Amino acid sequence: MTKLESLRKSLFIFSLLLLFLSACSNEGSETSANEAKDSESQNVGLDNFDDNSSVSVEELETDTQDQGADRVSNTETLQNFDQMIIYTGELSIIVDNYTDTQSLIEEEIAQYGGFIAETSVYQHGENESQSGYITVRIPQKYFYPFLNELEANSIEVLEKSTNGDDVTEEFVDLDSRLKSKEIVEERLTSFLEDAENTEDLLVISQDLSEVQEEIEQLVGRMNYLEDRVALSTVTVHMEERAVNVSSLHDGETLNTLERAQSLFMDTINTLITIFSRLFVFIIGLSPIIVPLIILGFGVFLLKKRQKKNKTDQI
Repeated sequence: MTKLESLRKSLFIFSLLLLFLSACSNEGSETSANEAKDSESQNVGLDNFDDNSSVSVEELETDTQDQGADRVSNTETLQNFDQMIIYTGELSIIVDNYTDTQSLIEEEIAQYGGFIAETSVYQHGENESQSGYITVRIPQKYFYPFLNELEANSIEVLEKSTNGDDVTEEFVDLDSRLKSKEIVEERLTSFLEDAENTEDLLVISQDLSEVQEEIEQLVGRMNYLEDRVALSTVTVHMEERAVNVSSLHDGETLNTLERAQSLFMDTINTLITIFSRLFVFIIGLSPIIVPLIILGFGVFLLKKRQKKNKTDQI
């Protein structure tokens, strides 16, 4: 082997050694940089508090969303939640008897574990027919069986409508926002404990109060959705179509003898009244009536005599 070849071989080995050392150095630098970046990201809120003596809720929320993205957005997705549907229904029916149908509904609601939210009854016409509505809250699994049972016990179904509102996506979004707000609440609480002056204490307290209020609103909305999903709402409009048949009256109700006596006495009183008025009429007009009667009687006798004379002459 010549000296030139030996020199080339030495340079090649030295170059490989430099490349290896350079790669190790870069890997160590990247690891250190990543660790530093993570540490800076984890303490961004605290650094702001120490350097600026103030806390930015927006920065905390942005940092929380970055750190909690894998924990909230990626793991608790729609696939990890049961489908949440709010069922509502309206049913208009004609029934034989309103009171009996309402009692039947109350029994079914008690059996299904629901409750009556609102009810109203109206009275109509001379036949005293009833109509009204009743609003019930019933567990979701009994929603359709309850409607089918009402249809089966009615004379006629005038109108029926059902609606299902899928609120799964809204609930998941609320849940994600709630977790982010809770993380911000924890950080603000820790900052509040480390506050060194009154100005920082007031600023952090105000921010913490606003975050807690937002948490209460989110929790309230989530509870409302859960309640609406768990208990479906059904409004039943009922109209009574009943023929009222009058019952037979008993003897005491009819009062036949008393009513006959009353009619007889009314007739006698009427006749007496008529004759009394006629007597008063005759007596009152006697100065005129008596001469007219005498005159009429005289004319009658005169004509009768004249007729008799004519007969005798023949």
